[in-house]
Amino acid sequence: MRIDLKWQVKATGYRKADVELPQIEPTKAQRDELARIYLTVVRVWRVGVRDQIFPVYKQALAEQVAIDKLMRDRVGSVETEIEAVDGQAVRAVLSFRGLFRVWATRLQLWHMRRFIQTINYATKVDLSTQMQPVDVQETLDDVLARNVALVRDVSDQARGRIADIVYRGLQNRTPAREVAKQLSEALNLSRDRALRIATDQTQKLSSALDKDRQLQVGMTEFEWRHSGKKHYRPEHLARNGKVYAWNSEVAKKDPPGFAPFCGCKAKGILRMD
Repeated sequence: MRIDLKWQVKATGYRKADVELPQIEPTKAQRDELARIYLTVVRVWRVGVRDQIFPVYKQALAEQVAIDKLMRDRVGSVETEIEAVDGQAVRAVLSFRGLFRVWATRLQLWHMRRFIQTINYATKVDLSTQMQPVDVQETLDDVLARNVALVRDVSDQARGRIADIVYRGLQNRTPAREVAKQLSEALNLSRDRALRIATDQTQKLSSALDKDRQLQVGMTEFEWRHSGKKHYRPEHLARNGKVYAWNSEVAKKDPPGFAPFCGCKAKGILRMD
C-alpha cells in the first residue's frame, strides 16, 4: 500500500526542505542467527564424515584389497555412506526453508519498526497503523528462494569435495590421517563459505527492505552511503554522498547492498518541494 508521507508531513507543519532518514543497519545478532541456520547443513556433513564416511574409508584401506572386484565393493560401500549423508543434508535443506522464513519474517518486522521509528523521530508522523508486513511479501519470497538455492549449493559443493577426497584416497591408498586432514579442510571451506553467504544475505535483505519501504512512502531518491569496508569497489566509494533516483541506471543495475558482499546502504530522502 502506497503511503502519501509528504502530505502527512506537511499536515504537521513541517518546514524543512527535505526529510532525510538515517540508514538502518542489521545487527550482529541477526547476522549470527542466519549463520547458525546456514551451518545446520554443514554440520550434517561434518557429523556424517566423522560417523559414517571416514570409518568406512579406514576399514576399506585397512583391508588392503588386491582383487579389483572386492575393491569396487569397498568403493561402493563408501559411496553408499556418502549417499546416506547426502539424504540427511537434503532433509536439512528442507528444514532450512522453514527456519529461514521465520528469520526473514522477524528481520522484516524489526526493519519495519525501525523505519516507522525513524520517520516518527524525523517528522512526528506515526505510520504504525498504516504500514503492514505484507507490503514486502514479494521481497521475502524472492529472498527465500535465493537462499534455499544457495544453501543447497553449499551442500552440493561439500559433497563434491568430500567424495573427491575419499575416492582419490582409495585409489592412491592415501593414509587415513592424511585423508582426515583433507576432509577437515574441505569442511572448513564449506563452513567459511556458509558464514560469508549468511552475512551477505542479511545485508541484501536489509537493502531490499530499505528500497521497498522508501518507495512505499514516496522517497524516490536516496543518498549513497559507502560501507567503509577495507576491500571495496572503487566505483562504490566514488558514489559516497551522491544522490540517485531509484529509477536511475545506477539504482537499476547496481544499487547499494546488492552486489556480492557489498555493504553500502541507501539513505532515504523525501523531497518536500
